[in-house]
Amino acid sequence: MSGAGPAREEALAALTLIREGMAAADALQKRAVARGLSPNDRALMAQLVYGVLRQRRYLDAWIRTLRRGPLDPVVEDILRLGFFQLGFLSRMPAYAVVHATVELAKGVQPGAAGLVNAILRRGHGHPPRDLPLAVRYSHPDWLVERWRGRFGDRVEAILQADNEVPPLTLRVNRLAADRKAVLSRLAERGVEANPSPYVPEAVRVVDSLWLENFPAFRAGWVSVQDESGMLVTWVLDPHPGDRVLDLAAGLGSKTTHILERLGGEGRVWAVDRSARRLGLLAENCRRLGLRGWETVAADGRQVASRFATPFDRVLLDAPCSGLGVLRRRVDARWKRVEADLARHQRLQRELLAAAAEAVRPGGVVVYSVCSFEPEETEAVVAGALEAGLPLAVESVAPYLPHPELESALVGPYLRILPGEFGMDGFFVARLRRVGR
Repeated sequence: MSGAGPAREEALAALTLIREGMAAADALQKRAVARGLSPNDRALMAQLVYGVLRQRRYLDAWIRTLRRGPLDPVVEDILRLGFFQLGFLSRMPAYAVVHATVELAKGVQPGAAGLVNAILRRGHGHPPRDLPLAVRYSHPDWLVERWRGRFGDRVEAILQADNEVPPLTLRVNRLAADRKAVLSRLAERGVEANPSPYVPEAVRVVDSLWLENFPAFRAGWVSVQDESGMLVTWVLDPHPGDRVLDLAAGLGSKTTHILERLGGEGRVWAVDRSARRLGLLAENCRRLGLRGWETVAADGRQVASRFATPFDRVLLDAPCSGLGVLRRRVDARWKRVEADLARHQRLQRELLAAAAEAVRPGGVVVYSVCSFEPEETEAVVAGALEAGLPLAVESVAPYLPHPELESALVGPYLRILPGEFGMDGFFVARLRRVGR
């Protein structure tokens, strides 16, 4: 044990796990459970880890102005934690941050404590200046240049949005409660929250909230989902009695939203290759009190032949680069390369062909991705049409729940850039099956 406090100690341990290949969310969960952290310490640990991952390139530039040559990876993480607190957190005075960080070093590498102390003291109040945009906002060069070429001066707003702490957004299960009741329950717990101005079933939580301690979550009143993801179900527009196929369901945030819209009148088949994810999806359906669902463990590209009767609506929320949700997937920016876009596009086109095969004539296919890259969005739809798939593009505009969202239309499609309307980046297309 060191004098750094449990949150900082476990933040360092989580960063080590992430460096070894573990996903950030899994590392945080593992360390929080192993240490039995309090809610406040869990919140601080998450803030430190996600902050270091978001700002890693900027923090490393700060460290390099003070120290040349390689550092031990653990010492480097300790310094990143210290400089993140000095540069981005204001509730703790600088002398206390330096003391806690030095104590953290003493606990794991006592011989490095003097070096950590000297670097932090020299660097405090002297952040790096005149940095390239990619370093200042801690993004890969290839991504910043790509976005600069497409969006010009707007690129800085996108980079800023990627570095914001994302809001916790709840989707109200309107079969169990209404938004007013959920807001009232949050207020009773002293949690500040506001109704979304754009999506009628969405609540934006301002304060910290641990869902496992929120009775309304356990009772099935709410799920966690960003508003841009909710818009996908609005564009799908499921009607009571519909047969719906969710072709790449994942953990089922959209499956459950569709089921809530159907109100028990209709059926949804949720397809995913991962039995583990489908198990969690089933748990969510039961928690929410939903009925009329079935899970199918399969590759979505081969699933259409399993069903004798075609579907009224097919949702394809396709696997993608996730470049629209970097504020949530904080370690993804360091794992993606430009070649990933072509690889994802091949899979996306194959899945869209399967969706066209599974839907009935006159039925609706919605294609969506949490990306705004052309290769994964418009090009996938254009490629499907050029390949002769029996699909026709329809405008998403009539299905959006608020007229201001129409400013994000790109032709018939919805393309939300990161941070627009306070939402994640997303793309949604609506297509109708034509012919027999």
